[in-house]
Amino acid sequence: MPNCNSCKNPVSVTSIHCEWCGAKIIRVEEIKSENNGKNSESSLTDFMNKLNDVENEIIKENDGAGTWGVLDGMLTRAFGNSKIDSLNQKKATIIKTFPLPKNPDDLLEIGNLSVSNFKNTKVNKVALTDNARNENKINKPIKDAWKTKAEQAISLLTIYSQTDDFIRQQIELLKLELVEDKKGWFK
Repeated sequence: MPNCNSCKNPVSVTSIHCEWCGAKIIRVEEIKSENNGKNSESSLTDFMNKLNDVENEIIKENDGAGTWGVLDGMLTRAFGNSKIDSLNQKKATIIKTFPLPKNPDDLLEIGNLSVSNFKNTKVNKVALTDNARNENKINKPIKDAWKTKAEQAISLLTIYSQTDDFIRQQIELLKLELVEDKKGWFK
């Protein structure tokens, strides 16, 4: 059984905060071993860097578009942009395949990141225009990937919530945020 770093009293293996003094439990060796010698912060940084790299490629590809004017827009609507489509698929794959950290603080961080991105990724409920349909085609897989990642993080966090009230509260908040607001035509 591990001991608190602050008061040295024994704490549960799944505790994040000491039940005696309230100090945060730090398990540096455990964090490094779970991430192949890297600390979990660098793992999250790598994840964000990969996503940013793909996003930069998408921006660069979009900057090259439009050189043909109206004809370019017609061709894109008719045939799509396979390069941008593949980059968005790559982004969704990075999100789906990112291994979740075992550290509860990092799980909370990835859970909050996932829920936030899920809520901020726009998917139109009714796509009446070509632009709205194209936007849905691009954003739906990414939104679904963020939702799945958030659900996975919440699922792992429930293990820690058995002994930590703070995590239990955070899980409830994440679940509330994960429910989409039903506004507009269809409620």
